[in-house]
Amino acid sequence: MRKLTFLFILLFVSGLAMAQSDTDNGAAKKTEDVITQPEFKGGIEKMYEYISTNFVYPEEAQKRSVNGKMEVEFTVEKSGDITYVGILKGLDYSIDEEVLRLLKAMPRWTPATKNGVPVRYKVSMPITIRASRKGQRSSQQLSTYKEN
Repeated sequence: MRKLTFLFILLFVSGLAMAQSDTDNGAAKKTEDVITQPEFKGGIEKMYEYISTNFVYPEEAQKRSVNGKMEVEFTVEKSGDITYVGILKGLDYSIDEEVLRLLKAMPRWTPATKNGVPVRYKVSMPITIRASRKGQRSSQQLSTYKEN
């Protein structure tokens, strides 16, 4: 039987700036809030390293060559801790459980900020799981951030 490996790819979409409009005595007053997204400490490359080092492809999923795209979400707290981890669109029970374990065990992130002050931030992203032969590559997947 061929030895299976996984390819687990995440890519964050570029920064987000939100504008908020206030009204004062009928006159429109516009202020811009500068929001920075949370970041895995060390950047995207360190996140890839963390994922590839810690993801354990479940044996039963490996036997069935389970592949596909799933959607996950979690909250990065002001402290950088990861909370409220969930699966929005699952792939396979065993893989879903492994991804939840991996997300819950992630080290602290650098938190998002709004005007320089740390804020809670909800992250929603697709994850692609592929059982493939060693050396095979897949296309990169995009993810989006959603502010909580």
